Amino acid sequence: MKQIPFITLILLLAPWQAFAQTSRPTIAVTTDIEDGKKMVHTLVTLNGKPIENVNLQYFVQRTFGTLPIGQDTTLDDGTSAVAFPTDLPGAPDGKLHLIVRITAPPQYSSISLSAAFPADVQPAPADAFPRALWAPNAPLALMLSIFVLLAGVWLSYLFVVSRILAIRSAGQQ
Repeated sequence: MKQIPFITLILLLAPWQAFAQTSRPTIAVTTDIEDGKKMVHTLVTLNGKPIENVNLQYFVQRTFGTLPIGQDTTLDDGTSAVAFPTDLPGAPDGKLHLIVRITAPPQYSSISLSAAFPADVQPAPADAFPRALWAPNAPLALMLSIFVLLAGVWLSYLFVVSRILAIRSAGQQ
């Protein structure tokens, strides 16, 4: 019978949770007005206790990707703050979708949070019929240029027909 090394026996009997990291930090995001400016406040905790010196990056979800709006490091109470983008229009639902990612320390760098807040600038309503030539409300300049071109062609036809009739009447005299 093959003997099992002593360390293997200890590892098999010991609970694995003691060796693995079982908790992940949580991120809480709120908005508030501070000194007349709208701010995004973030609290990072691990097992209910604040974590300090965590680097956070803030993004806003846009149509074709994410737009970085700032980065900050948490203080000793686990909080950080960046300015809320008041000049960005919201998504079609009227909200700005904010993403907060932890960039350091490396063991927490895979953690992020997404939250939606009402945007200060509402998006323009989508026009059911854009001003295109085939739409009910075609652009006036485009319609005018087409009418001028068609009128020029038909006036040329009328001029040619009038010249043919003038030649015919001159020939009969």
